[in-house]
Amino acid sequence: MVRLDSIYRKADNIVTRKVMDETLLVPISGELASMDELYTLNDTGALIWSSIDGTRTLAEIGSLLEQEYDAPREEIEADLLEVITDLVESGLSVAI
Repeated sequence: MVRLDSIYRKADNIVTRKVMDETLLVPISGELASMDELYTLNDTGALIWSSIDGTRTLAEIGSLLEQEYDAPREEIEADLLEVITDLVESGLSVAI
């Protein structure tokens, strides 16, 4: 279960690229990129992705999002937990 006091990091086998206005996540297996499993992130997802560095709690990342977006804290936290859950279930992020 993803909680706000948890810390996450990016999975080791993920390459991140910015193409135009999109952030792409590409899983790497061996020396090959898995183009069948290409993930795109919107601006909010990209900010979350760049913030999961293995040192910040999700609550701290929520504070960063709160500074960036004009939205209620509860809404930000709910969206953050949903994005992290999706990243974990896709194998893109892991808990510390």
